[in-house]
Amino acid sequence: MGYPKPPMVLDDDMILVNTFEEAFGDIYPKGVWRELGKKASSNIARYVVALASFIGYKRSFACTGFFIEWNGSTIILTSASLVRSSSDENRIDENLRIEVLLPSKRRTEGRLQHYSLHYNIALVSVEDCRVVRPANVHPSRFGWSKVAAIGHCFESGALMATCGDLVSWSGTLDCQYIVRSTCKITKAGIGGPLVNLDEEVLGMNFCDTRIGTPFLLWTDIDNILAHFREKSKAIEFGSDSVPSGAAFWKMHGDHSGLLNRWPVPMPCWCHREDVHKDKSEDELVSFDPQTGRKRRYGYIQGVKVELY
Repeated sequence: MGYPKPPMVLDDDMILVNTFEEAFGDIYPKGVWRELGKKASSNIARYVVALASFIGYKRSFACTGFFIEWNGSTIILTSASLVRSSSDENRIDENLRIEVLLPSKRRTEGRLQHYSLHYNIALVSVEDCRVVRPANVHPSRFGWSKVAAIGHCFESGALMATCGDLVSWSGTLDCQYIVRSTCKITKAGIGGPLVNLDEEVLGMNFCDTRIGTPFLLWTDIDNILAHFREKSKAIEFGSDSVPSGAAFWKMHGDHSGLLNRWPVPMPCWCHREDVHKDKSEDELVSFDPQTGRKRRYGYIQGVKVELY
């Protein structure tokens, strides 16, 4: 599963946190799904998938994705964290194998087609998969009230949804295009769609358990997808102008000097009481599985660091 081994001395009060199996909200078709309506819920269930990346048989990452229409075909939009190298966040891991859990519950191989590490999105294709109704996207920036974040768990196959509102951004992520909702999701929901109650996709979600759910608006995603289309054309016609640094391409108007960072909470063992502490403390106590010693972690500019 790719998780750290438990401490040598493990008491009943210790649990593994920040896993990819942690559910959120309501499981399809109950709760929030009834607010979305039967038709909308059914459509969402047909285009949302779960993905996982592996090195050999060891899992590296798991997240959500969803089918969109792009460049004359259907393809999965998801988070580039799926393929980001664990040793160098500015690169992808070329050795990763991708598996996709389809809405039919069938698992199939996925293939990375395009990615942007700066904006943390990726396109993954699958073969022999008929998508009747891909996501219905909404390009407008305004006019929404209640929204819902959707996630799909790779192991259990649970399709999850939770409601919230759009709020002003107050997070620590670097990307200047990030917007935020009050939806509370887990790591399993990274890469999933944010939808309005009419089932229109407004953007793609990331995860920050302390402040709600950051997401990229569809208007900005569409600009990135347009760049991917240009890259595909250049490759098709054998152009030498194909950018080699896919991770570092930036949209017009993006004045960031460095590559955006997209930290994800790392799985670790900790005491149950520490999990329920106020998230505003931005601190977590965990145990080194080799030595059994207690370690304290905090967040500095959204990055998990060990505190001394």
